[in-house]
Amino acid sequence: MKIAIKLKAFAILTLAFIVFTAIGTVTHEYGHILVAKYFEYETTLHYGSMNYKSELNEKLFEIYNQNKTAILNDEYFHQKDEYDNAIKTIQSKGLWITIGGPLQSILTGLLGLIILLIRKDQIKTFGPKITDWLVIFLSLFWLREVFNLVTIVGSAIISPKGDFFGGDEKYISLGLNLWEGTVPIILGIVGLIISLFVIFKIIPYRIRFTFILSGLLGGILGFILWMNILGPIILP
Repeated sequence: MKIAIKLKAFAILTLAFIVFTAIGTVTHEYGHILVAKYFEYETTLHYGSMNYKSELNEKLFEIYNQNKTAILNDEYFHQKDEYDNAIKTIQSKGLWITIGGPLQSILTGLLGLIILLIRKDQIKTFGPKITDWLVIFLSLFWLREVFNLVTIVGSAIISPKGDFFGGDEKYISLGLNLWEGTVPIILGIVGLIISLFVIFKIIPYRIRFTFILSGLLGGILGFILWMNILGPIILP
């Protein structure tokens, strides 16, 4: 069995992975922003994060600053009910905003997967067209969940700090009163299954090895370029 790297395809696919890594990162943050906008929060987009604020947050800080001693000592104060209700509201909306990012990536990936399932026979017979490649990259938005799980657990094993999970998925688990690894592990496993299906059932055999190598190189380069070089300049 001969395995060869197609250099032209390797260069094009590597560039595509670099570009889609940046696109996936930004659209993920837009998922957070869309939910925050729905709640009428003011939002700010950055290269790898987003911020939001509302009048309710400002009111909460104002009550806290006026009654800091009573709050820290768990004592009664005349705005306690208003303060407690504001916290519950902010926590509830904050959970939905946190869900918005991964949900955007998941829905994009599912859309790509559905289209690939419809197009599978045509791709197998005639090979992928340019539009099929676009859909393939959309379906691989699921790789974010795999990447997050592998890097978080891997870094925790290499440099243990007592915390194996992080990111949106961890806080979604905690917000749903689940073990912190529940959502990261479930989404990571589902993402891995979908990604393997796309790679081994959709990508033609003749270019599969080239695709895998370009994905590894392009994903790493894309992450480094966007998060450390281009991103801070374009969306500081």
